[in-house]
Amino acid sequence: MALDLSSTVIRTEGVMTAPVDNEIVILNMAGNNYISLDAIGRRIWDLLETEIAVGELCRQLCLEFEATEEQIAADVLPFLAELEKEGLVRVTA
Repeated sequence: MALDLSSTVIRTEGVMTAPVDNEIVILNMAGNNYISLDAIGRRIWDLLETEIAVGELCRQLCLEFEATEEQIAADVLPFLAELEKEGLVRVTA
């Protein structure tokens, strides 16, 4: 399913993670690999704990980081698409 600002996403249940300083390491059992997220990626991961619209996610990040909503969306959409491809998040609507 194509992601856009009106899509809603949530983390896939049962994914194992470990915090490392400001980052987070995710064990991707489906892909048999580890994924490391920096502080911004970790914040996005935290916000995905509950179902959230991508547009709302971008607005929240805009409040926390110094970037426009358009800049954030341009980075967040491909990031979420990659997480979906890896089976770490699912699009719910």
